[in-house]
Amino acid sequence: MPIDSQHALAFLCLSAVLLASCASTPPGPAPSQTPPAASSTVEPATELDMRQTPEEQLAELQRVVAQTAAEPRLGKGDVLSISVYDEPDLTISEVPIRPDGKISFPLVGDIQADGRTVDEVNADLTNRLLEYLLAPKVSVIVTSFNSLNYVISGEVVKPGIYPLVTDVTITAALARAGGLNKGQFRSSSVELADLTNAFIARQGQVLPVDFVRLIRQGDMRFDVPLQAGDYISIPSGLSKEVYIIGEVNKPALFAFREDMPMSRTVALAEGFTRDADLSRIHVIRGSLSNPRLIVTDFNKVISGRQQDVQLEPGDVVYVPPTGLSSWARMLDKIVPTITAIQTGIILGNSVSGSNSR
Repeated sequence: MPIDSQHALAFLCLSAVLLASCASTPPGPAPSQTPPAASSTVEPATELDMRQTPEEQLAELQRVVAQTAAEPRLGKGDVLSISVYDEPDLTISEVPIRPDGKISFPLVGDIQADGRTVDEVNADLTNRLLEYLLAPKVSVIVTSFNSLNYVISGEVVKPGIYPLVTDVTITAALARAGGLNKGQFRSSSVELADLTNAFIARQGQVLPVDFVRLIRQGDMRFDVPLQAGDYISIPSGLSKEVYIIGEVNKPALFAFREDMPMSRTVALAEGFTRDADLSRIHVIRGSLSNPRLIVTDFNKVISGRQQDVQLEPGDVVYVPPTGLSSWARMLDKIVPTITAIQTGIILGNSVSGSNSR
């Protein structure tokens, strides 16, 4: 996308600094670095602590879960259990939804199931049985939701895309994925997962689940049931990576290096888009569900008027578009990007594994 004059100037200044730093110098003592003449005018970046107490997180979790609650719709491959009270011949424990989206049932024949809720299928089946039975009492139960999926990525034994069966919670999903990865350190088995930065996303929102309290301390109040499309991320405690996303030309995950200031790191994303708001670049540190935010002005940093931000492993650098001021709205943009990047890594690894066999 084209870059406007302000952003082009900022990116050219940054490129010049990078080229100058890469130029070779003759052997000799390292030149001394002269601070800006008016060092007292260099302002710090703005830090915002968005972290909540466990009780605040639980209250918010209940609110978000209620807000995103939706009755799932049936799909091809789902399996139903259907029974009619006091009619043993009309009790079938395994009724699959066929590729054409329909199910077959005695007396009534084919019924459309794909795209409907359980209650809708129940009502349709009941109405059709009225031609043969007096006041039939029908029960339709989902045995497995094979058409609905969730994703779990990162430091679990078997990351990937899983079908959502009934009553799967976060801990059940982790167990199904083989548990957390472990390694060896000084002859002892240690977990490799970074639970502090783990998160679960639903419909573009991060659920305020404290994975440390859930997994380490057994606080089952955070063990919420999963819904279709949920995304669980368990990052590595050994990872040395940062995200650069938002209004940049190449949002991606980049390897962390020592001495990695924000102002030089954003160059890895190949410049800003014309919509980038360079005055409010956000560095997100910690869990997305309970983060610390560092807000910095890129133009002030490269001109020496504001302190640069030294990045840490796991940081997310987000360049917002102009006019997007709410943190909640920013998070709505950040989560889908991160999950898309991580899902792409999972799929890429799956393809690589298949090709190597």
